[in-house]
Formats: sequence, C-alpha cells, structure tokens
Amino acid sequence: QQILRIDDMKKFLIINLSFLFSVFLIADEVDSYDSDSKGYILLSTYEMAYGGKFKDLEKNLIEETKAGVKDGYDACSLYRHVQGSQRAFYMVCSFKTMEQFAKIMNVERDYSNDRQLFASHTDHILARVTTELDGPPPFVMFAKWRPGPNLSMTGFSERMSAFQKAFSKSFGGCNEFIHAWGPEYAGYLACGFNNWSDFAKAAAAADENVVEAISSFPVTGIVNHSDELLVRVYPE
Repeated sequence: QQILRIDDMKKFLIINLSFLFSVFLIADEVDSYDSDSKGYILLSTYEMAYGGKFKDLEKNLIEETKAGVKDGYDACSLYRHVQGSQRAFYMVCSFKTMEQFAKIMNVERDYSNDRQLFASHTDHILARVTTELDGPPPFVMFAKWRPGPNLSMTGFSERMSAFQKAFSKSFGGCNEFIHAWGPEYAGYLACGFNNWSDFAKAAAAADENVVEAISSFPVTGIVNHSDELLVRVYPE
C-alpha cells in the first residue's frame, strides 16, 4: 500500500509539473505576441453638426484629447478638416498593447450630462505597420485604400507597402496602418508636411512616384480610395 501511495504521488507530481510547464509556455507565447506588435492607434472622427460652430466642437475635443492621456494613452493629438470628404475633427491616441487599451477602457467617466456637439462619430483601432514620423506634424495627408474582394491579404499588403514607399519618398516620411478593429477593412497612410509650399512639392513628386509604384502590379486591386488634408489643432 505504501508503494502504491508513492507511485500515486509520482503521478501527481508529474501531472502538476506538466500543467505548470504548459502555463509558462502559454505566458511566453503571449509575451512574444505583445513584443512583436508595433503598437496601435485609436482613430476617432467627429463630424461637424449642421449649423454648429467649429470653435465650440474644437474646444470640447481639445479637452477630450487631453483627457485621453490622463486615462492612459501614450499620446493624443487632434486634427481638423481642411480638404477632403468630411468636415470633421480627427482624434488620434496611441497605445502599445491591447492590455493597455483594456485598462484605459476600464477608467470610468461620466458623460451623462454632456451635450453632444457633433453629428456623427466613429472609432477605429489601427495597427502600426511602418512608423517614420517622430511626432504629430503640423499638417497631415491622411489616405485610405480599400481592397477589392479578389485581392488576397498578402497582395493588399504588398500594394500598401508600395504606396508607403512612394508617398514617403514624396513627403519625406509616412506612417502606415492597417485595420485592427472597427467599421471597415482598409489600409492607411499618414504623411506629414510643414506648410502648403511643402505640400505642393510633395504632390508633384507623388504624381510620378505613385504611378511608378502601382505600375509594378498587373491590377491595382483597390476598389475605394480617399485623401484627407488635415491641420493640427492640439498640441499647438
């Protein structure tokens, strides 16, 4: 009986050691996943309400941008529409991991007495692919591409990489993002410039660079594209 109890004890130890080893393996995989991530941004758009004043919404959103950093984002900036499809403000907050995002979302904030100053609003989490800008530039060319149904994710990634290199060569630096969570699957570029003279030179260069980049593919595979020109509101 004593021999049986010793055997049972050995089996118990082996089972528990195996369980602990598997836990450590899973934890190591999670750590590897986090370390492989280049980080994320939360892109929030706020469309101007009909008859509303830019300054009223701008003042409100500057306070929201400041609150984002207090809540736990690494950095937040606010941009305003200049040219493009939507008269709106664009808030961008960066974070490193989804665990960090979870902690931010757990921060309780009471909006029950706040007055809504915007017409429509969207939130979109984008994953970083390439980062070349050191901080929020004074002006941004923000571009979006949506792939067609017959284009593979690899094919779309190759085209986005080509666009990034072409626009980066034109503007001197562009960040590339890809959809992570939100309303649509698309690829994004944010290219910075300091003034409108810089934009004119970059636009002229882009005409040639982008055509050269996309000509290397048999078909573009893109079904929708938009460009937004934005000016930084915060930080000033």
